[in-house]
Amino acid sequence: MTDPAVRHDQLVQKVAHLYYMSGATQLEIAAAENLSRATVSRLLAEAKRRGVVQIRIGPPVDRMPSLEATVRKAFGLESAVISMDRPRSLYEKNNRLGYVAARYLETHLEGVRQLGVAASRTLSSVAKSLSPGRHAGLTVIDLLACPSRLDRSGDERIHVGEHICQQLGGNFIPVPANFLYRDPAARLKALESPEVAHGLELGPRSDLALIGVGSMQRFDGTGTYSPVSPGALAELEAAGAAAHLCGHFFDAEGREVKSEVTDRLIGITLPDLLKIPRRLMVTAGPAKVVPLAAAIRGGFVNELVTDESTARELLRSFG
Repeated sequence: MTDPAVRHDQLVQKVAHLYYMSGATQLEIAAAENLSRATVSRLLAEAKRRGVVQIRIGPPVDRMPSLEATVRKAFGLESAVISMDRPRSLYEKNNRLGYVAARYLETHLEGVRQLGVAASRTLSSVAKSLSPGRHAGLTVIDLLACPSRLDRSGDERIHVGEHICQQLGGNFIPVPANFLYRDPAARLKALESPEVAHGLELGPRSDLALIGVGSMQRFDGTGTYSPVSPGALAELEAAGAAAHLCGHFFDAEGREVKSEVTDRLIGITLPDLLKIPRRLMVTAGPAKVVPLAAAIRGGFVNELVTDESTARELLRSFG
């Protein structure tokens, strides 16, 4: 038998979700849950007081429902979030894409027990835009290896996965190693670490993967460590590579292109990424249109956050 306090907490969360997320009225909730309207009102007030419901005031999230529906249908996506092009100044230091993606992520965590994060510069902006939350049952895990920082006293001194975890109020599991190694022996040594092995094992079991996608213009790994040279990128592009994701290259049809980089990195593989049921990609910009199309064809993304210009160019070129 469930503890009464647990049942009450579940009811508070359910009533809040019905009212704020599903748009049900207090009378409708009262009828559905066999409660009085006064009780529903008290539960909603309790939800605010205890942090179940958190109110944030910020720039408007101007979305484009008609364009979202067109993109979903054209590319077979489960979800598409497309922000209207707006002046960047409205969003102060946090870029627009990160802000819109953060709002989507915060409202679509129901049922997510494990969130896998493939660190990137784009996802750093998502972390900065997240509101502090209380997701005690959530585990955030690195999908790519990333060394621990000695000084972790500020947002810029911790890596992206940990920052997202701190904002959401979950439990963090790192993969504490370099993402890319020049020395194969050093990589093999790192793989022997129980912490690294544990993180790599858990990654494919995530409920939701938060990912970006890279163009053939640059390769920054986790956004900080061990970039691949322009010469090596040019060679891979000549071999058919159109994009990279989690350190792995693939062509315009989403087929993996083997490279020497593959055997030097520590992180999730593309087949293992496909085991994660929800794959949320956050990306935008002219250089990301071809990589995004390739990622969609490969099935690496089924939920998308992008902007109006990118979505229209994607439809024009590949729809």
